Parts: sequence; C-alpha cells; structure tokens
Amino acid sequence: MDTEAQQKRDRIILEMVRELLLSEVAFQEIFKRYKEGRLRFSDIGNWVDDKGEGPLYNLKEKSHSLYRQMGKEVPQEKEWILDLAIGSIFHEAMKLRENIYQIEVYRPKYLQFKQKTGKSAYEKDYLERFERIISRAEQGVADGMEEMRSLFHDAMTQLIDFFKEHANDPFLVRFLIEHQTVLRKVYGPKKVKEIFDQMFEKGLLEAYHLAGRSYLQSGHYDLSALCFSKARRMDAEHPDLRFFQNLSLGMQAYYDNLYPKALACFTKLVNSNSKASGKKDYLRRVEEVCSKISSELREGRNLRGARKASSLADRIRKML
Repeated sequence: MDTEAQQKRDRIILEMVRELLLSEVAFQEIFKRYKEGRLRFSDIGNWVDDKGEGPLYNLKEKSHSLYRQMGKEVPQEKEWILDLAIGSIFHEAMKLRENIYQIEVYRPKYLQFKQKTGKSAYEKDYLERFERIISRAEQGVADGMEEMRSLFHDAMTQLIDFFKEHANDPFLVRFLIEHQTVLRKVYGPKKVKEIFDQMFEKGLLEAYHLAGRSYLQSGHYDLSALCFSKARRMDAEHPDLRFFQNLSLGMQAYYDNLYPKALACFTKLVNSNSKASGKKDYLRRVEEVCSKISSELREGRNLRGARKASSLADRIRKML
C-alpha cells in the first residue's frame, strides 16, 4: 500500500473510531431514557436508518468499505471482529427502531380498536394478532436494548486493545488527546487514565509529549504549546518539556508578530539543558527565525530589538 493510500486508510480508521465512540455516547442516553420509561421513536429515529442519513448507517458503511472491500488485502482478526461488531450494532439498532415505532404508533391504534371493536370472529382474530405483534415488539425492545448494550461493551473493550496496539501512532495519540471528553463519557475518568497508563510507561505525561512533538513537526505551534504546557504540569522540571514548550510558544509568537515574546521564549530555550532528539535541527530553525526578526526590526528602525535578535542568532549559531 502506497503512502497516500495508507494515510487515507488511517484517516478513515480514526473517523470510524470517533463515530463509534459518539454512537456509544448516544446509546447511553437512549438506554437511560428507556430505563426511565421516556424513550420515544424520535430519540432513535435520527440515530439509525437505512437511507444513509443516520450516524450508525455511516459508521457501518465506513467499516465495511475499510474491511470488506480491500481487494486482496485481508483484514486482521481483530479488525474483522470490530467490523462484525459494528455491523451487528447497526442491525440490532434497526430492529430496535422498528419495534419502538410499532409500540409508539400502532399500540395506541390497537388500544383504540380494542375499545370499539365488536364480538365477531374476525374482529377477535384481529385483536389476538395485534396483541401478539405488540407483545413481540415490547419484548424485542427489551431484548434489543440488552443485546446492543452487550455489543457496545465488547466494541469499547476492543477499542482499548486497538489503542494499545497503535500507541506509537502520533495521529492516534493526538486523536485521543483531542477527544478526552468523549473518552471520559464512554469509559469514565478512572478508566481513561488506565488506558493511557497501559499505552505508555509514563501514562498521560508521555502521551502529551508524543502528541506535542507531532503537532510541532506539523507546524501546529499553538497545539504543541498546549500539550507541552499540560505535560509540564505533571513534570515541571523536565528539561525536554521546557525546551519544546518554549520552542512552541516562541514560534507561535513569531507568526503572530509578537517579536519580544518570541525572543524571550527563544532565550529560555537556549538556556535550557535539554538533550532532546532533533535539538540541533530545531535550533537551526530558531536561528533562522531570530535572523529574520533582526532584519524585520532593523527595517522598522527598532535597532535595539534588532541587535538583541541578532545576538541571540549568533549565540545559537555557536551551539550548532
């Protein structure tokens, strides 16, 4: 598989994971309403359909396209099981949808018919048939709720294995960092912490570090600064975290034309004793930025600022 195809596949997988998590959150609310006797067809009608509009339908189609239409490539066993779970959730939800519709729409009509009907043989036969239909629908809702609850539980457990197996994927880690609110709704705060602890030796601290490095390489300096800032709350004295936080803040300040702030961050960066991998490459980039700041300030007749930026650039150049 070429790089572009792999990147497209990875993106679809993350979209699928996101939609599966959101579907679980939606089901939690549906199940709560059911237990409280407040569940209505409108609560589920837009969640699942067979017309390509509901989120569960889109989730099922993405999963099938990913794992059932891959040409000669055969999905791994766990991927196949996840696809099977997603497909089963969709079909159970469709049955649940139909049963709820029968209860909400046809049961009132049945009760109305029961009050007004005569005593003829065919009318009694209709009553018995309608009663069986409604009774099956009510039992179908109860069974469907429990079956879907079990299917979602299994799927969420499978996702944890998926997270652990792909802990070195920076885009997955970024995804998990960005979707912690959803993760907490699905797994609970304690379980989310356990997930990160199972993925990384240093847990969430390491996850923020990895995500921050990835954002940094992608030029998302605001997001990388945020990650390193949160990581430093867990380990304030870590020299690499200080280095990357000041690098991120300085680069963001530079692109925001906040030159004094950028130079202040870069000065802290130079003074750090970090031994982070790729440090020289980052210092070269900072040296270039300081030189550009010096030139721009000189053109703006801010000679004092220009000298400060130039001096910092010279200092970095000597470190390379």
